[in-house]
Amino acid sequence: MTVRNLEYLFRPGSIAVIAEPEEPSSYADLVQRNLAAGGFTGPLALVAARRASRLRLGPRVRVDPLPFVPDLALICAHFESIPAIVAQLGERGVRAAIIGPSIRDKLSATESSAVRQAILEAARPHLMRLLGSGSGGLLVPGLGINASISPIAAQPGKIALVAQSASVTTAIIGRAASTGVGFSTIVHLGASLDIDLADVIDWLADDPDTERILVQFDSVAVGRKFMSAARAAARNKPVVAIRAGRLAAAPAGETPFSSNDVYDAALRRAGWVSIPTLGNILEALEAMARIRPMAGDRLAIVASGSGLASLAVEALVRRGGKHVALAGDTVRRLAGVLKTKATLGNPLILPPGAGPLVWGQVVAALLADDGTDAVMTVCSPSPFAPPAEVAVEITRVCAGSERNVFTCWVGGDSMLEAQRIVAELGQLAFDSPELGVAAFAGLLDYYRNRELLMQMPQSLPEGYATDTAAAHGVVGEALAAGADMLTPRQASRLLKAYGINAAEYTAAASVEAAIEVANTIGYPVDLDLLAGRSETLGETATELRSPAEIEAAVRALRAAVRNAHPGLRVHGYRLRRSAARRIIPPLRIGVAEDKVFGPVIYLGPSVQAGDGGIVVGLPPLNLNLAQELVARSRFAEDAPADRRVALEAAVSNVLVRLSQLLTEIDEVVVIDIDPLNVEPGGVVALETAVHVEKRGRHLGFRRFAIRPYPKELEREVEWQGRQLLLRPIRPEDENTLGDLLASLAAEDSRMRFFDTMRKLPRQLLARFTQIDYEREMALVAIERDANGCERSLGEVRVVADPDNVVADFALVVSSSLKGKGLGQLLMAGIIDYARSRGIHELRGETLVGNLRMQNLARHCGFSIQAGADPGTVDMRLVLQEKAPTG
Repeated sequence: MTVRNLEYLFRPGSIAVIAEPEEPSSYADLVQRNLAAGGFTGPLALVAARRASRLRLGPRVRVDPLPFVPDLALICAHFESIPAIVAQLGERGVRAAIIGPSIRDKLSATESSAVRQAILEAARPHLMRLLGSGSGGLLVPGLGINASISPIAAQPGKIALVAQSASVTTAIIGRAASTGVGFSTIVHLGASLDIDLADVIDWLADDPDTERILVQFDSVAVGRKFMSAARAAARNKPVVAIRAGRLAAAPAGETPFSSNDVYDAALRRAGWVSIPTLGNILEALEAMARIRPMAGDRLAIVASGSGLASLAVEALVRRGGKHVALAGDTVRRLAGVLKTKATLGNPLILPPGAGPLVWGQVVAALLADDGTDAVMTVCSPSPFAPPAEVAVEITRVCAGSERNVFTCWVGGDSMLEAQRIVAELGQLAFDSPELGVAAFAGLLDYYRNRELLMQMPQSLPEGYATDTAAAHGVVGEALAAGADMLTPRQASRLLKAYGINAAEYTAAASVEAAIEVANTIGYPVDLDLLAGRSETLGETATELRSPAEIEAAVRALRAAVRNAHPGLRVHGYRLRRSAARRIIPPLRIGVAEDKVFGPVIYLGPSVQAGDGGIVVGLPPLNLNLAQELVARSRFAEDAPADRRVALEAAVSNVLVRLSQLLTEIDEVVVIDIDPLNVEPGGVVALETAVHVEKRGRHLGFRRFAIRPYPKELEREVEWQGRQLLLRPIRPEDENTLGDLLASLAAEDSRMRFFDTMRKLPRQLLARFTQIDYEREMALVAIERDANGCERSLGEVRVVADPDNVVADFALVVSSSLKGKGLGQLLMAGIIDYARSRGIHELRGETLVGNLRMQNLARHCGFSIQAGADPGTVDMRLVLQEKAPTG
């Protein structure tokens, strides 16, 4: 995970095109023309990369002398020539390059792979960053940079576009140019030899010129790296994505879900909005440029006819939205505008003679309704209401409101002028109610997914007592025996160690013994045939209520086995007490491994219940995330209303416990509970398959794509006679951290931020409190009052570099508590943490006048020296020797 040297790619002060003159390249010609036409004001150069004689020693390709050392190089050459070019550019000080489409001269797959590795090895010693290979290039319209193959220039704007497809990139640029939408940055990734989607998203997350991000991608290579970057970006900026390759991702057979399901779950958990088609993403592009924040999901609809109103409502219902009743005052105001005594509601259908002024007055009344979060207008051609005039009235009213108005203009070419007027004035315009509803629903998805993003499941959940020693014992017992799958009894013991009720089975060698077991455990019973000591034959007779029924069931099951498996011997029987009568059909719940995102938890109907939708989620799960997964499954929607909450709670509990099991028992790879009976009082796992494998070392949460909140770092301390909790920062600390920073004396604020900043913007507070624990750590000192309300007394944080070698630290303590040892307490905690993470060196910067910080740093073992910037000092502490490289 690194943004190192990406400033040379995205903010170059100078650019050079490196091309082979012996092999004229249309790519090189096009890039040169685009660079010249883009308006870039920095130095530009064309430099030749010449093929050397086969009789000469040294590299086969030699780059001519550079007139200057460019920040960014664009390489247009044969693929096999690129390693030598990269090596020579790196030696001359180039720190970023774009590798464009290359001539491959029929290289085999093995040869291409060797060249790719050689390119990376050539760049590595110089920390040179590479975009591509096969990249269509980069556009930064605000700087006049068009270092791309796009035949269309892009306008400056606040939207960033990142794409893995060159054709999709140019299609989106073309659509944006026709609608006046501009971009901060456009990047085509190509093969992502070095710079990948996560790196670019990381850069854009902190780019002040980017307010929204649009992503087109097929796949990612490392789920954890992607999720870390994706979640960091979405904390402050809306991210909309479209994924290709969905048809190639059918269920794999071993799992009941596809890779598409996993990607959808990942994007949802990252806080991104997923768009299904290119048409939708082009609409989303325009909406992103104009949409405003929205407080809720209540939509008021006004249409020029009942048919259009019905289409809008049906589209809304299909997307899970709701149209709400209008307030009484609003209804009375509308009745006055429309001069009617008829019953008015939502949707509101305007009379045929309603003119532009009426449209404006109606929209104004709906925007003033406190129970309405957004308004949708659906207008068709009318001799009484010229569309262009209606558009003018609606935009005039919208200008005075902070709420979104989704205007829909149904009528083809006759409505284009109205759409143009609305769009030019910065409002939302669509040519059908379905597209308007899609934009509204997309905004709701964004807010819902942000709620998922805010969830920080703990690594050690509270209130979920487990017997970890027993669980390890069960798994160890199986692995010691050389097994890769637990026996039914072992699986039952594992689930019970995590508080999940599992059915008890008793084996019987004969029919008589089976009847005796049934008499002991009580009727009714379920009975299976055994092919070995514990292997069942798949057929089950259920709810047997007497010895006679057991005998009849045995005859029927044996006959079925003889027909299906001639010569197979039945070794005995297995019985259990029948489950209580179910309120809902049985479920299937479990865990499987995804090759990109690691463990995945799934939920859906049992195979016995027939086909049905499987929903998946990424661990770790807390109760809120589990409840969201349960809500998406809709398994209890047909249950009696008075039982539904208890049923959903029982399944949510199981999901959280499975998540905890995955954190603590590395060796468990697959769990498949099918069927799972669900009752208001809890669940019973009737059949459970558990696959295990040996692990070289304990991974715990490190095998998850998302790192949980590290609760194990919490500790209670006594300080100055006060009880404090030192713990990692959490999203809900936004207010208390804001209060701490706002309380600082002006001089203390200047010492911390090098400026007298008394109040941080909410966006920056969110960035400080919604951290990725894999990348950084912030410890806060919390004091609780008698009512349990928390107050932040101080905070210290470290942010490690991509290689986990050097970490920058920063410390702030309440102005009223300076000089009392709280800073030393926090510094000791963060130094211990950094050392445990294997960080080599801690580094900080402070002002020359901040003598308290310098004295504290010396006390903690830091060395102090003059900083690179005037008026600053650098503080450095070596924690451990750097591991040798190579």
